[in-house]
Amino acid sequence: MSLLKLEAQDIRNIPAATLLPTPRLNFLVGPNASGKTSLLEAIYLLGRARSFRTSQPNQIIRFDQPALTVVGQVAADAAPPLPIGLRIARNGLRDIHLDGRTLQSSAELLRAFPVLAIQPGSATLLEGPPKTRRQFLDFGAFHEDPAYLGHWRRYTKALGQRNALLREKRVRELAPWTHEAARYGTIVGETRRLYAERLEPFFQDTAQRFFKGLVFQLHTQAGWDTANPLEKLLEQDIPHDLRHGHTQSGPHKGDFSIALQGRPVKAYLSRGQMKLLVYALLLAQARLLEERAGAAGCVLIDDVASELDEDNKKNLLGFLREGRTQYFITTTATPTIETALDPDAALFHIAGGQVIQA
Repeated sequence: MSLLKLEAQDIRNIPAATLLPTPRLNFLVGPNASGKTSLLEAIYLLGRARSFRTSQPNQIIRFDQPALTVVGQVAADAAPPLPIGLRIARNGLRDIHLDGRTLQSSAELLRAFPVLAIQPGSATLLEGPPKTRRQFLDFGAFHEDPAYLGHWRRYTKALGQRNALLREKRVRELAPWTHEAARYGTIVGETRRLYAERLEPFFQDTAQRFFKGLVFQLHTQAGWDTANPLEKLLEQDIPHDLRHGHTQSGPHKGDFSIALQGRPVKAYLSRGQMKLLVYALLLAQARLLEERAGAAGCVLIDDVASELDEDNKKNLLGFLREGRTQYFITTTATPTIETALDPDAALFHIAGGQVIQA
């Protein structure tokens, strides 16, 4: 899916803005604090119904305004445009519309308009908390397996019930929820593993653009010792879980790591190289998404090029020109970007919250 049109109102310093992007490369050029990242945030909201910068609605909505509104049209190839609309009020209430229908959750948005964000904060993916890496795997698994969301929801429900019983020491009532958590937890863990297996060759190819000659390994950790059935472990862990008041084993403890020559990559790479490796991983996720029939999505790249040397900037732009994914790239350096423009690219100047298409 590509974004055909975006109308954003009252997002941060943007009173109102309209974008008519191309389905391939779109460069948002302007000085710092001009509104470039806010436009990326508006696009992200359209696909996720949340920000990639904050969980606080008050920080996104323009000063003295009661709500923000984002409206857009998306389409795949020659398919008719699909309208999407989102309104978020200061109290956090969301009003989401897709193709004339009101949605109760954002799950349908994720399928209708898959969007990824690559920004300086993304660099913590490999060194930050495991939760961020689980979210990375869950996003990919969601798009790989239509049944994944249902399995994940059933697991989290069973896990919540089991944890409540553990806290209340109601051991005799644990068995059905232990069984349910094991059943769906095993499915969630296996789906994540299969997704990582599919992702690895794309990651290897993308990483070669920036780390020629180095071969990285992507390893998933299920969250339990998979040599044993999860249900057996959960039953054995009951005394331990009772002491802690929550379940110690399962996909809610899952994670993944990247190794080089059998050792963690941070043993070999500098901080700057670690950032570059994260960007390669995220671009690989976008490329795998694109490989799925009709699932090419939208990738937002916020000020990443400023952290790259000239060779890696060229590598990045060369990669972006390939395939069918739609990209939105922010930058402060117009001359550098203009040399990269081609017939499939668009250039937008941003200043003071206003958008002018070149």
